Amino acid sequence: MSDMALRSLIAHAVVDPQLCTKLLDGEREHVLSQFELSDMERLALRGIKASSLQAFAAQLESWMLSQPYMNLRTEPAI
Repeated sequence: MSDMALRSLIAHAVVDPQLCTKLLDGEREHVLSQFELSDMERLALRGIKASSLQAFAAQLESWMLSQPYMNLRTEPAI
């Protein structure tokens, strides 16, 4: 598993207002089907409750940081 698909999901939502709306307003399952996500990632994404993309991304980042397999950097690369 990698964070690539999750980051791609957020990037697409930033540049595609329709996808963003679907992600936040009840058509999330359809949006998630367009990305290669693990069952655990899908479960986490289904559980996010947010009314803005910023809040959605913040909750997703928090979940990602809690996952040891993601190996995310918490400090900027130099």
